[in-house]
Amino acid sequence: MTRRKNTPAIEPDKQAKVKSFFKSEWPLLLYPVLVVAAIVLLQMVDRSIEKDLTPSPRQQHPHTSTTTTLERGPLGASETAVGEDGSTPDTGWAAPSSDAATTPDTDQAADRLRTIEALRDRAGSATSEGFAFGAAESQELQGINGILADLRKAVQSQDHSRIKQAMDDLVALGDEVVGPLSDLVASGTDEAALWAAEALARIGTPTATAALFDTLAQIRDGHYKEQVAKTASNISNHDSWPLLLDTFQDTKDATVQRAAGASLSKMADTPVLDEIIARYDAALTEEEAAHLAQLVGNINSPGANESLRALAGSVSGVPLDSLQQAAIDALANVADAQSVSFLLSQLEAASPGEGGSLFNTVANISSPQAHSALLYAAAGSKDVSAEQGRAAAIYALENYPSVETCVLLEQIVASEDNIAVVTAALRTLENIQKAVPSAVEKVASKADSGTLLSVDPLQK
Repeated sequence: MTRRKNTPAIEPDKQAKVKSFFKSEWPLLLYPVLVVAAIVLLQMVDRSIEKDLTPSPRQQHPHTSTTTTLERGPLGASETAVGEDGSTPDTGWAAPSSDAATTPDTDQAADRLRTIEALRDRAGSATSEGFAFGAAESQELQGINGILADLRKAVQSQDHSRIKQAMDDLVALGDEVVGPLSDLVASGTDEAALWAAEALARIGTPTATAALFDTLAQIRDGHYKEQVAKTASNISNHDSWPLLLDTFQDTKDATVQRAAGASLSKMADTPVLDEIIARYDAALTEEEAAHLAQLVGNINSPGANESLRALAGSVSGVPLDSLQQAAIDALANVADAQSVSFLLSQLEAASPGEGGSLFNTVANISSPQAHSALLYAAAGSKDVSAEQGRAAAIYALENYPSVETCVLLEQIVASEDNIAVVTAALRTLENIQKAVPSAVEKVASKADSGTLLSVDPLQK
């Protein structure tokens, strides 16, 4: 009985690597096979021609032994039979000369030789082109992998200049690098994976956006998923807004929906808002409509300012529907001079007791770009002179605890006669002093030293 030798099993990892190699690199194995096939074909054609050119015994002189020699000219092979005495027997054909007529056999031989040369040229060209294509593909993959490897090394060494260069190189490749970046985001939880997510967000094309959100949906809940979601919230490529809106509506993953909505809120403009409103009107469930209204309320893009004002309309009547209230909330998020002025004018136009919601909305404005507009309104500008508008602006200044704010509030307390306005200024000063004592102390010290100048926001 023959004992069967124990053959060591191939480890699963090695099997996977072998399969992965043949799966990704099989085109490179095709080119050596093509080269061998071309060589074999050339040899077969060459032998066929030599066989046709060799004279048979019937063509040789019956009384003269001959030795056949094959001489090759510029166009191929010509054959001459030489006898023992140096004579040339009659073989039925002769080698072509300059003043001899060309025979059909020599024409056929020349044609065949030309065919051989053409085959050689074609095989050489195909081989070189094949290797060039394989080399280019391999070089491209090596280039992407090289950049990713350099990114990992730069992250490990915290070399910020190299990180920046690697990120610039990845973003410049665009959709070509989406696959490897997505794999890195899906397979890792380290800082390099987060930089890969950042690269996808910066590319921001529909392809990159879809890959990033598909990968995000597959990551299990946890700190890493929240970090990737935060990165996905910063996509700014406007071409991707239809995909983001579809993702916002279709996903069942709360983290994915939040990230898609955050990106939309930063790039929303008239076309985006118009589409959201159309989907709100076509919503089949109250839950779907509520999600879309919430999306509108989170918009903070100045590009949607005009459309938001039109959507808000007149707020003098109550109650407001959910979409109209969402437009008011969005204007408070945008909070540029036009938005603040619109909200304050709508508040002043409201009847007493009907502007409570809008009053609170204005009082909670905290966007940095709204500071100047709120100072103007609190001081009593020509556009905001009524009690409700000024008081709401004063309460909002609590979110801007600066020396400039405190100086204005103290001036209002010292010179204003309207009880509601003075009360708002006093309360706001007290709250600032509790939260940021240094701001009020700086005002007091400058007043004692005589260096504090009166501030008139209307002169800005």
